[in-house]
Amino acid sequence: MIKKLLCFGFFLISLNLQSQEYSLPEDIGDEFVFFKSFDNKIHLLKNNIDYVFENKKWVKKTLEFVPSKRDSLVVFLKKGFNNTNLKTINFPDKTYFVLNGGGPVLKFDNKSLIRVDNSVEQRNQFGAALFLHENKIFMYGGYGFWTYKDYLTYFDFSSNQWERYKFDPKNKVIPEGRWKPVFQKTKDTLYVLGGKTSFSGNTLIDRDLKDVFIIDFVSNTIKPVNKQINPNISLLSSSNNGFEFYGQKAYLTVDGITLFNFKKNQSTTHSSYINGENVFKHKKQNTPLLSLSDSIVFIKDKQNLKTLSFISKEMILKSSKKTTDVFITQEGKISYKRIIAISSAFFIVIFLFNLFSYKDYLNKFILHDEFWLYFASNKIIITEDQSKIIKILESKGEFSSLELNNVLSKKKTYTKSHLTFLRQSFIEELNSVYNKLTGDSEDLINSKKNPIDKRQIIYFAGKKISKKASFFQFVFKKRP
Repeated sequence: MIKKLLCFGFFLISLNLQSQEYSLPEDIGDEFVFFKSFDNKIHLLKNNIDYVFENKKWVKKTLEFVPSKRDSLVVFLKKGFNNTNLKTINFPDKTYFVLNGGGPVLKFDNKSLIRVDNSVEQRNQFGAALFLHENKIFMYGGYGFWTYKDYLTYFDFSSNQWERYKFDPKNKVIPEGRWKPVFQKTKDTLYVLGGKTSFSGNTLIDRDLKDVFIIDFVSNTIKPVNKQINPNISLLSSSNNGFEFYGQKAYLTVDGITLFNFKKNQSTTHSSYINGENVFKHKKQNTPLLSLSDSIVFIKDKQNLKTLSFISKEMILKSSKKTTDVFITQEGKISYKRIIAISSAFFIVIFLFNLFSYKDYLNKFILHDEFWLYFASNKIIITEDQSKIIKILESKGEFSSLELNNVLSKKKTYTKSHLTFLRQSFIEELNSVYNKLTGDSEDLINSKKNPIDKRQIIYFAGKKISKKASFFQFVFKKRP
C-alpha cells in the first residue's frame, strides 16, 4: 500500500514538473498580444503596457511611444490589439509587430514601442505567410480586395515601406494565389504547402490547395515540387504562422502538434492527449503556442479563468505519434483513381475527336430520312417513291430498271413504253432534286445497260450518294 502511495505521489510530482500554470494579470482583460520576445521572454502586451513573465511572476512596464495620431492608430488599434491583428517576428536584438493584411509595423525593444513604417493600412495580404530572411520581413500570398495573392513582398528598412519582391525574369512558375498556407523557412528557401483559395463558382467558400513549391532566394525563382501530396497529411492550411520545435516547423491541429521537415519529406503528428486528457483543450482562441528551450507555452482559458500554461516538450515527444511522407516519392506510383481519371480523359478526347471527324465525313455525303434529303446545311422534301429508291442507292450504290418498275407500278400495270417514259421522268426529277439540294449542275444518277442482260438498264449513283460508313466503322475499320 505504501509503495502504491509513493508511486502515485511521484506521478503527481512528475506531472506537475511537466505541466505548470500561472495566473494572468488581473487587469489584462481580453485584448492583448501574447508573444515571445527576441530575448526569449514571455510577454503580454496591452497597447503600451507590457507584462513580462520573470521568475514565475508578471512584471508590469509602461513602454515609451510617440503619442501622435498616426502612431496611436496602431498602438491603440480600434479593431483589436491582439494576436489576430498583429503578427510577431523576432530579430536578434528587437521584436516587430506587423499588422495583419500589411502596412503598419511596430518595433519593440523592451523599453519602447515605436511605429517605424511610412505606409498606410493596406488590407491586401490577410493570412499571408510571415517570415524573416536576411534581416528583412517578408510576406507571401494573402487575401485582400476579393483576390488571393500570388506574390511576395518585403519591408524595406531604407524607405520603411513595403515593396514587391522581384523574381528572376526567366521565372515562369506562378503558383495559384492563396492565403493561410503551411510553410517552413530554411536558410535560403521557403517551402509552401497548400493554403486556401475559393471555388470558381462560389467565392464565399474556401477550398484547400494540394500542392508544394519552393521559393529559392539564391536563384530568385519558384520551383514546383511535381509530386503527389500524401493524402494522409493532416494539415493543408493554417490560420497562424506556427512555431519552431527543435528545428522543425510546428502547427497545432485537432490531432495534436504536427511537425514539418520538408527537406526530409517528413511530417510527424504528436498526440495532444497526454494521460488521457487533451492538454490544449482550453487554449484561448486566436492566441499562439510559444516555444521555449524545453517547453511549449500557451494561454489557457477555462471558465473565464486565464492562466499561462507550460507543457514539457519531452512530454509531447513521448506521446503517441504518426509519421508520414509529405509527398509520395515512389516512381510510377499512381493511384487507381488517377489511372481511371487519365484513361477516361484520354478516351473522351479520342471520342470527341472522332465524333467531329465523323461529322465532317458525313458533310461530304447526301443524307436522307423518310421525307427529306440533307446536304451540308440545306434540305429538300422528297416523295415516298424517291425515298425508296434512295434507300436502294445508299445500300447497293445502284438499282436496275426492274427494281424501279416495281416501285413505279406497285398500284397499276403500265405498258413497256409507258414504263420507259415513267422511268426517264422519275430519274430526271430525282436528279433535279439533287441539283437543287447540292447546287451541282451535273446529274448525280446516271445509267448504263446491264452487261449481263442488255434488255435491262442499271442506274448508278455518284460518290455523294454512295453508302456511308457507320460511326464505329469509321473509327475502327477501313473507310469506304
